[in-house]
Order: sequence, then structure tokens, then C-alpha cells
Amino acid sequence: MHHPTTVTTDSVTGTVRRVAIGHLPKKPLRYWQVDHFFKCPLAGMCLSPAEQKQVAKKAGLSDKRSTPFEIHEALVASSESENRLSRRVDALLQRKYGKTSGHLHHLDDRAFLERFRQDFASGDYLGSVWAAATHPALSATVRRSVFGDVHMSMHWSADQRSLVLQRLQRKEAELAAMADGARDAARQNRALQSEKAALQRDLERRTAELAAARNVPPPRAAPPVAKACGLDDALAAKNRQLKQKLAAMGESLVRQKEAVASLTQEKQSLQEALSQQKALNAHFRAETREVMASLSGMHRCDADCPAFDLCRKRVLIVGGITRMASLYKEMIEGSGGVFEYHDGYMKNGVRQLESRLKRADVVLCPVSCNSHAACSIVKNLAKKHNKTVHMLANSSLSAVSQVIRGGESQKAAIH
Repeated sequence: MHHPTTVTTDSVTGTVRRVAIGHLPKKPLRYWQVDHFFKCPLAGMCLSPAEQKQVAKKAGLSDKRSTPFEIHEALVASSESENRLSRRVDALLQRKYGKTSGHLHHLDDRAFLERFRQDFASGDYLGSVWAAATHPALSATVRRSVFGDVHMSMHWSADQRSLVLQRLQRKEAELAAMADGARDAARQNRALQSEKAALQRDLERRTAELAAARNVPPPRAAPPVAKACGLDDALAAKNRQLKQKLAAMGESLVRQKEAVASLTQEKQSLQEALSQQKALNAHFRAETREVMASLSGMHRCDADCPAFDLCRKRVLIVGGITRMASLYKEMIEGSGGVFEYHDGYMKNGVRQLESRLKRADVVLCPVSCNSHAACSIVKNLAKKHNKTVHMLANSSLSAVSQVIRGGESQKAAIH
């Protein structure tokens, strides 16, 4: 009797093995047991900068001089083994996501992937990322698909960082202008108060003079004397005008103070988002350096080379991230290949794509960056010209390098 099986990967040794589903472990994986590619997102995305700082401080590994990246780096490094810091990180993640996302551990591959994509589309997907990393029976294919979507969102976030910076600078300029306006309003308010007091004293003096001239005792409080003297009438009108202006200035000052408070709060939120984005960008740069370093050691193939032979082979990448085309080119040409690129847009470009595909030896098509129609066109052209197309789950450098080094699963290849 045969039992259904699934493929699992040992998070320490990297060994891939097929295990009967009935014999899979039931307990969720701990922070130090998850796949290495999930460790950085768990620490850097699933925990806020404040939470990262708090857990590091409680473990005695942080001080006031530690930067957010240094704290993040320490948390990721602790995941290599079970220790005081990794246990604290694991406990914090469990408290934060266990109640709301722990039930996802009971879903099979298909149901889990469907739920993750719903959460990812809504933008509220950090609990699903934690569940994917700690799921005891999730297949390597689904885990890789989840990480691919998360990783590509980090690329997208890198573009947004400059927009956030520009917006922050605009808000700071608005805040400074509002603060200047508030100070000007306060100065005008004080000047109006002084002018009002002077006018009131002058009005009282003139009232007293008029009463003395008529041998009438001056009143205790200065009454309106609009009809007594043309000048006094003008002063009273000026006084009323100043009162109205003063009231308007007071209301304007209140509104400006409220706007300053709102901008200050928004600035703080943007600074927190920027701090988290800097940590994610540092991880992306480190990963890119790691991939490029591993590829730089590859030599040109010879007759005895057991690796995938790229010697002068023409590699065509359809789609992918346009701004990474230079990195794709450096990787492929550094491995002895000839690089070609098509941006994946099919409007007025099918003939050009077919021309490049006909002369290519290897064709790579990341499905995460191409439309369904574009992927179908690539597949049909490949069948027409008897070419092998590797459909990649994402367009990262690591995904491309696995194919050109022969490490990509042939399940994704279409002949």
C-alpha cells in the first residue's frame, strides 16, 4: 500500500528527501529550524524595528549605540542555532502570530497557497509568511513560491523608498512653513493685543477729557461714546475691527497648531517606515553580493566540467525586472554565455521576441513578472521552434543562477 508523499528540505544540511505525509512532524518549526531564506523576513518584516530592539535588549545584545541594521543582523545570526536570543525571537513571533495564523499550519499545499495569495493581495500577509516558514509539512515548492512573492515585494519596496524620502522631505518643508506661519501669527497676535490695549487706554483718556470738559464725573468703565466725538467714533470702530481680526487670527493659529501636530505624527510614521525599509534594503544588497560572489568563482567550461555548460550559449530572459538587466548580463556573461533580454511587453514586440527566441540556446521566463498572455506566447513560440523554456517562479538572481548552473528543477522546463 502506497502512502501519499511530499518533498521536504532539511533546513540545516539542505538535504532534499521525500517523506510520507502520515509521518510528517506535527509541531510547528521553531525560529532556528526554518529554511535559511525565511530567517531574514521573519526578523526584519514580521517584527517591527521597535520589537527587534526590545527583544535584543532583553537578551542583553543591544545598547543605545546599536543601529537598526546591527540589531536586525544579530537577530538573523542567532537563528543558526537554539540560543537565548533565538528563543526570545521565536517566543515573540509565536505570541504575535500564533492565535491569528496558527490554524494555517493545518492546511495542505493547495489550500495554504490560495490563502497566502489572498492575504498577499490584501497587503496583510505577515502572519501567512510566519505560518509558511514554520509550517511542519509545507512542500519546498510552496515555501519557495511564498518566499519569491515576499522577495519581489522587497524589490518593489526599494523603488518606493525614494518616493517615501521625497514625500518625507515635502512634509518636513510643509512642517517648517507651518511652524514659521504659527510664529508669525503669534507675533501678529501679540502686536494686535498691544495695539488694542493702547487704543482702549486712548479711548478712556478721551472719554475722561470729554467728561471733564462738561463737568461730568468720568464713568468707572469707559462707555461707548460714538456720538460724542468723531475721533472717538473712529477709535471705537477700529477697536471692533481689531477684535474681529484678533478672533480670526486666534482661529487660524489653532488650525495651524493642529496641522503641525498632524504633520509631526505623519513624519514620525514615515521615519519608522524608512527605518524598516533601510533594513530590508540592506538584506537585499547582502543577498545580491552573496549571489554575485558565488558566481564570480565559476570558471569557463571545458570538456571535463560537470557544471551546466554555458560556453558561448545564448541565454534569453523574457520579462524580469528591467532595472536588474545589467545584473543578469553580468552573471551570464561572467559564466561564459551570451546575454539577450526582452522586456516581456508583447504590444508590437512578438516578432522581435520570436527572432530572439529562435537563436537562443536557453530561454528563461519569470512568471511573476509577466502576464498570463505573455507566458502563453513564449510557450507557443518555444514549441514552434523546438526550444526549451524554463518558467521561473520569480525573477531573482538566485533563481536565474540555479538554472544556468543546472540546479533548477526540470519540472519548470517546457520543451
